[in-house]
Amino acid sequence: MVKVRNTTIDFLRGLAVILMILIHATAYFLDQPTVRLMWDCAHFAVPLFVFCSVYIAFQKNNSKLPSVSRVFMRLKRLVIPYYIFTTILLLVFEFVLGTSITIQSATKWYLFGTGRDIGWLVVLFVYFIFLVPIIIKASKHDSLWKFLHRTIWITAFLFIYAPHLESFRLIMWLPWSAFLIFAFWFVKNEKKWWFPIYAITLSLIAFFVSRSILLEIGHTLVFTENKYPPNLYYLSYGILSTTLIYYFHRFLIEHNLFAHWLQKIFDFFSRHSYSLFFIHFLFVYILKEWMDYREIGAWGFFGAILFLSTLTQIGINQLAHFLSTLKSGPTI
Repeated sequence: MVKVRNTTIDFLRGLAVILMILIHATAYFLDQPTVRLMWDCAHFAVPLFVFCSVYIAFQKNNSKLPSVSRVFMRLKRLVIPYYIFTTILLLVFEFVLGTSITIQSATKWYLFGTGRDIGWLVVLFVYFIFLVPIIIKASKHDSLWKFLHRTIWITAFLFIYAPHLESFRLIMWLPWSAFLIFAFWFVKNEKKWWFPIYAITLSLIAFFVSRSILLEIGHTLVFTENKYPPNLYYLSYGILSTTLIYYFHRFLIEHNLFAHWLQKIFDFFSRHSYSLFFIHFLFVYILKEWMDYREIGAWGFFGAILFLSTLTQIGINQLAHFLSTLKSGPTI
């Protein structure tokens, strides 16, 4: 039996990875006001990606903590692609870009780096392996659930006042749990007529209140500076964007207004989102050193990275298919 995919989740996940590529490509052109605005506005990409990743898990509603074998299997799915990427990247640094790699720097990469290095997202998803079933289990106990979600959302609010945290990875699971609670709430109520109005209204209020507080205390409104770890300002923007785009796409699909060929493009990016997340970084590093990227502009640089990443993923898919035919043996 062929598993039916959720077209809207595929669209959102595909959009998320494209936006991540956009963010990392345009980050070298922030001296241009229009590009900087687009770069900043695109920072709902990670909440969108997280939402898609936990949406299916919350639909299954499995409150059992994962077994050791299950945890190990999920860790393999998260860690092995990262280690493959890291190995290739270090080889590129050493033999292609001429950057000397020390044992210390290589060890740092293999231990998922520090701070805002690429590995932070892998660490976040490791947290989710345990947080998702805990949230589901807590939801079945009314008093515990009320205490948990109120405490976590208050914490997300308090992070507005938090100073810069270099070791944010140790605590980032706490405010991100607020977003997971939103995703759980979304899954349980998405078909109710009042839900999108309620979610959009609450997130708008939270966004403007937190924005006013940040202005009052003299903190920057740039989203990436409110992301590590995320505070209410960043999370409410992610919730608002996710809700609006989800229901907009559902509307287009229900009224046959979203072209099938366009959906297939987003389906491709969704299916290969995790590998494309790593692949595009390789081309960011390579193209930045090999070409005058300022000459082709922000959109040219973004287009080149997107094209080469897509081409590489297609090549990997073809190679995997070829190897699978060798395993299955000749057909007559």
